[in-house]
Order: sequence, then C-alpha cells, then structure tokens
Amino acid sequence: MAKEDENRCEKVSEEGEERQYYMPIPAGTPYSVIAEAANRFGVELTEKEVIVPGIGENEAAPLAWVLVGSRENLEKAHEFIVKKMTEMLEKFR
Repeated sequence: MAKEDENRCEKVSEEGEERQYYMPIPAGTPYSVIAEAANRFGVELTEKEVIVPGIGENEAAPLAWVLVGSRENLEKAHEFIVKKMTEMLEKFR
C-alpha cells in the first residue's frame, strides 16, 4: 500500500487479537472485482459510516463499503484491485 494509503487504514480490533484494518473501496469499482479480491485474499466486505459535517442528531450517517482484514492481505487486495481496474481502463483506449 502506498504511503498515503496508510493514513486511511485504522485498527478495528481490540488489543491481544490480530490487528484488523479497513480499506475504503474507490467509487466506481465493479462489484465483481471487489468480490474477487475479497475471496482471493481473505478479506471481508463490510460497511462503515462516513463522517459528514452537518449531520443532525436524528439523521443517519451515509455508509461506504470497506474491506477489512490484516494489513498484508489488504495490501495484496489493493494491488489486485488497481491491476484489474487498469486492465479494464485499457480496453477503452
């Protein structure tokens, strides 16, 4: 994972357990690519609330898809997603 991506990861487990991190899914990523990455690298697809300024007390925060897993597996999944998206974009040239 690139240096700037390190800031987007966060621990989601408690002390004493294997550390789990999350990685936001870029908008527009096809579900087939996400599912293949999740299955291939043993990470889990889940939702996380997005912090948006101006949300009132009675309003629900929007949710975004994230992959959750070990740092090593998320790095591999990230590389896989970038590779697949690059291949898809090459088809449009």
